[in-house]
Amino acid sequence: MDKMISCKDFGSECTFTACAETEAELYEKVLEHGRTVHGMKEFSPDFYNKVRASIREGYCDLEDELCKFGGCCC
Repeated sequence: MDKMISCKDFGSECTFTACAETEAELYEKVLEHGRTVHGMKEFSPDFYNKVRASIREGYCDLEDELCKFGGCCC
């Protein structure tokens, strides 16, 4: 199974969902999204802990492919 997380897991209205085969790949997607869309410059240990606690198992689908290009984010 793949690893998944979305901005909605953190109470955001952003519809971004990241999906990857490994946690490391998922973190890369989350960090890039945080920087480019939400203007985050720093990521605290607390942020990493929240991400890790919110990761769920699932299967990647077409929606994730759209998110790579900003097609599903507000």
